[in-house]
Amino acid sequence: QAGEACDDGNDNDADDCRNTCEQTACGDGVVREGLEACDDGNDINTDGCLNTCAIAACGDGVVQAGVEACDDGNGVNTDGCLSNCVVATCGDGEIRVGVEACDDGNDDNEDGCTNDCALAGCGDGFVAPNEECDDGNEENSDGCLNTCLFARCGDGELRVGIEDCDDGNANENDGCLNSCEIARCGDAV
Repeated sequence: QAGEACDDGNDNDADDCRNTCEQTACGDGVVREGLEACDDGNDINTDGCLNTCAIAACGDGVVQAGVEACDDGNGVNTDGCLSNCVVATCGDGEIRVGVEACDDGNDDNEDGCTNDCALAGCGDGFVAPNEECDDGNEENSDGCLNTCLFARCGDGELRVGIEDCDDGNANENDGCLNSCEIARCGDAV
């Protein structure tokens, strides 16, 4: 008949022809069996049903309001959005390229990767596996040198109140003994 786009003569609104004799289409609010997973009849892409009549899911590239923090749709965990639709952060166990030097996903600052996702290094205040000490300062006259080795007699750094001298050599005849004491008359040297 004139004015009808279709007329299948049945009362099934979920097939290709609606009961109003209009062609069914995604977005008309009626789910077509076998063709559409959902059809909420709106143009809002951030709800549970996409404008393509597919059910919204993590990884579809559309952020579901109140459900996902992000959704870049790429499945890559080294960018700003993880594949589980959570915003990437330091400590999530995924290294963000250009942002983090490491990310071991734990709270141990002494295992080679600090909690701020930087590689552990001498001077960061955390004792790494290859360090004897790390006091995080630039002071060599305390118990820990800037090289992250314990201060000791013969290291060439004077520890005030502990050593009289420390010339860093093995020469006993230069005024400073190898015991870090000043040479004196009667010391047998």
